[in-house]
Amino acid sequence: MGSDARDCKDTAVVDMLLLAGLESEELAHALGAGEQAYADALYLLTRMRFTPEDAKCFWEEIARHHTDLTRLLGRDVGLRVAVCDYFTNLHPKMRNPIIVEVQVLLQKEQGALVDELTGLYNRRYFNDAIAREVERYKRFGQRFSLIMLDVDHFKRFNDTYGHTAGDDALKVVAEVLKATARTFDHVVRYGGEEFALILPHTDSEQAYAAAERMRLAISGRPVQAGGLDIAIAASLGTATFPEDAINARELVNRADEALYEAKQMRNRTCVFVEKSRRFPRAPLNLLVSCNGNACHGAQVKALNISFGGMLCESTDPILPGTTVELSLEGGAPGSEPIRLGARVVRLERESEEGSYEVALAFDLKGMEERRALVRLVERDQRSEPEPPAAQSATQ
Repeated sequence: MGSDARDCKDTAVVDMLLLAGLESEELAHALGAGEQAYADALYLLTRMRFTPEDAKCFWEEIARHHTDLTRLLGRDVGLRVAVCDYFTNLHPKMRNPIIVEVQVLLQKEQGALVDELTGLYNRRYFNDAIAREVERYKRFGQRFSLIMLDVDHFKRFNDTYGHTAGDDALKVVAEVLKATARTFDHVVRYGGEEFALILPHTDSEQAYAAAERMRLAISGRPVQAGGLDIAIAASLGTATFPEDAINARELVNRADEALYEAKQMRNRTCVFVEKSRRFPRAPLNLLVSCNGNACHGAQVKALNISFGGMLCESTDPILPGTTVELSLEGGAPGSEPIRLGARVVRLERESEEGSYEVALAFDLKGMEERRALVRLVERDQRSEPEPPAAQSATQ
């Protein structure tokens, strides 16, 4: 089989999937490393998303269930039957499963996730892809970058040459982006004349270089309209996770801010730069256990958090310069609390009857503490409704 999926994946998982009819080439690209392979394998079979830890437990139980069914019936029932029976009867996750040929399923998925005009992935795909990149950071510490791109003066182009020419311009931009991006980058039509690219394993400097290549390639690819070759241009903004944001939503906002700055001059690339803080902040709404003599039994509530510190609301004053021990509930159900040392750097109070605003500074020891904070913020905001689609920058 050569350099196929078996070279770097769990051989037992790969062998079972091959017996179930999946292609070796598909598995080589679809299965992640370590426990992520179990989650990816179950997604291939069920289109349901599980955490790697849960997926590993489910996979082991399904393997035993497959063996038991085969022994009881005296024939191999197949992995798909075992999976369906397991998630329908033993550990119900599916109520009314439908049997459908895989090619029909793939065609329907393609239609649901691909923009009809440009052939790029759509916003629905984007939401899933960026969430998976955040999850990959939480598990492996792999940073990634986001590029937001907007076609300059697109409304003027439409008004001058017509909407058909405008559609052609969007197709040209899509072709350039696909030709310029790497094979593992995610290229998306975000909405209207705005595009987005998720770049795995990419830092801020590399994202800027990639954006500049795309900008120059678009400028060098004219659009035919009215018998003329019309030059088009684009503005781009980049942001990097986790340096510029602590969750996916904020990363989109940061890249959009950089894009807005680029649109002020047109046909340029801007990198997001935090103007007032070293670390990006995210809103947080949870009670904090504060230990130490300085706390005096105060009730402390977190308001926002970053890798550099946290802004809190306290019923009692906690004097600047003092150190405290914080305990934040873990980022996953049943996980250990996150324990951090912090120093009070600011204490304010708007009125004599009001609560105190306390600013704390962290001294994070390593990457694992950062990943824990990312998980915490994600869980805190998981139940919030998705924000409306971002508006394109002003024409």
